[in-house]
Amino acid sequence: MSPTHADSQPPSGAISFWFDFGSPYAWIAAAQLPAVAARCGRPLLWRPMLLGVVFRQTGMLPLAEQPVRSEYARHDVQRLARRLGLPFATVTPPHGTSLALGRVFHAIALEDTALAADFAAQALMATFGHGEALGDLEAAAAFAARLGPEAAAAAATALAPPAREALRATTREAISLGIFGAPFFTVDGEAFWGQDRLPLLEAWIREGPW
Repeated sequence: MSPTHADSQPPSGAISFWFDFGSPYAWIAAAQLPAVAARCGRPLLWRPMLLGVVFRQTGMLPLAEQPVRSEYARHDVQRLARRLGLPFATVTPPHGTSLALGRVFHAIALEDTALAADFAAQALMATFGHGEALGDLEAAAAFAARLGPEAAAAAATALAPPAREALRATTREAISLGIFGAPFFTVDGEAFWGQDRLPLLEAWIREGPW
């Protein structure tokens, strides 16, 4: 087991994946990023944050509150899902999804970061690919229990101070780093925003900075 603390330094050379469980583009990125990290020989650090808190700093609006852009995103995400061979259900998960899944993730990550990463990938797929409603803590914890007794036990502590503070601290760290959206990636001191920047991220790692 390897505990995660939001204020700890990432592993050397790690790709930090900053995301919100309510972001459909984060789901699209999550479906591709492990393969990118593997090809580059880099560890992958999953860093879920609360994008709503970030938006209060930046003045941006959630995707669902942007009428024209949200309609485009619905088409765009569905198109991307088809391209990647993924199922598609929605771009607008239930209210509360980010908070519930974020707290459960950090509760698990405090015990086992690899298990937390598995939880994150599966929860994103369940939310956007299959339309599961994971917008409250009970549903999020029940979903975690599907991963086994260790995940279930950790998820039961999602309202305890350590898990709550880990989510808050990760969000504060994201703001301090100038992260303003999701998905966002940082590696070797360089930042990339958007799932469409994954080829650029991979080229940057493989070819060296230019």
